[in-house]
Amino acid sequence: MLKTRQRSFIGRLSSGNAFVWKLLFIMFSIEFVKGALLVSVLPVYFSRELGLSAYVLGWAFSLQYVGDNAFRAPVGWMIDRFGYRLPMSAGLSLGFAGVAALAWLDGAGWMLAGCFLLGAGTSPLWPCVVSGATEASGASASGRAMSAIYIASFVGTGAGPIAINYLAADDDMRLPFLACLALSAGALAVGFLLPGRPFATGAGKRTAQPASMAAGMLETLRGVRGGALLYPAMFLQTLALGLLTPVVTLYAREDIGLRPDEFSVLLLTGGGASLLLLLLVGRLADKYGTRAFLLAGIPLTAASTAGVAAVANRTQLFLAVVAVAIGYALLIPAWNAFVAGAIPKERRGSAWGAFLAIEGSGFVVGPIVSGWLWESWSHRAPFYASGAALATLFVLYLFISFRKSDVLR
Repeated sequence: MLKTRQRSFIGRLSSGNAFVWKLLFIMFSIEFVKGALLVSVLPVYFSRELGLSAYVLGWAFSLQYVGDNAFRAPVGWMIDRFGYRLPMSAGLSLGFAGVAALAWLDGAGWMLAGCFLLGAGTSPLWPCVVSGATEASGASASGRAMSAIYIASFVGTGAGPIAINYLAADDDMRLPFLACLALSAGALAVGFLLPGRPFATGAGKRTAQPASMAAGMLETLRGVRGGALLYPAMFLQTLALGLLTPVVTLYAREDIGLRPDEFSVLLLTGGGASLLLLLLVGRLADKYGTRAFLLAGIPLTAASTAGVAAVANRTQLFLAVVAVAIGYALLIPAWNAFVAGAIPKERRGSAWGAFLAIEGSGFVVGPIVSGWLWESWSHRAPFYASGAALATLFVLYLFISFRKSDVLR
């Protein structure tokens, strides 16, 4: 009997690991494709091959983010009702169609449609991967699961532009597009291998799901632990990042005077420091709880982000960026494990879909506000605003955590 139970446990564990590895492969592949297209391929392709303006490029990128964010909540409901295979494979099929449209069609209208399809098609990515990985790993390993997810995402996003640059000889984008299509097809093939039902761990089966998506979402939000303050806190966490994304390169190049090679070293330094700590922090957060890491990580990230605006030379900038990277390495896995603890297990997909939609809105609003601050106030203003958003997040976290200390770690 004991041996039978051991084999059963090992079988479930192996099945869960295989499931998580499939999700991580899809995450890496899609983030590789999106990083390659958005950073390296489309800006050059739109301008030099198609003769499209930066205005059209801006709209194309906005439509990609809108498509990605708009369908996350419905996808979460689909995960709870139909499992992982249907929403992921359907979405990745749309994403593949979007990449194909960008590669083989021309004209502004088709490019806008292709970018929207790319965003809408990849909208199941984060709800499926986060929900599936945290479910398969269990509550005791959610921090490690989130660390692994972010490592796969960061490595894919960073490797995509670098690898594609080597394939784009003389700005010829045929080979880069073929590489993106091949990776998209590989991710789609793995998507068809995902479970056709919600992944079941040893904790038991899920309860019956509401037939209506609206009813399911309402029931999910009612079951979330942590109170109403959790929602603006999630928005602020990504707003802080969204405020930085459009201006980091400009600030480093124009205000500090970094050369392109120096800026690449800066990114590798910050990214390397963050990646080295992510998995370690995830393990420690699982073992000791998230509170200590968030109490340290949020203020450190807020202060160092605002500190970037005060640097006067390259050395100070590198030190500030390393501090920001360390702060986010403490913050990201602990914050996501903290949020995972607020989610009702029987509505995991719906909750992650809604949560990721809220967080995604920070990436939509942040760049708009950042551009306005950069043009209307000063080049340092977006960094101060990002630090202020994180400081506000810290205050909200204190209210959420200590009021709900019996529920959330």
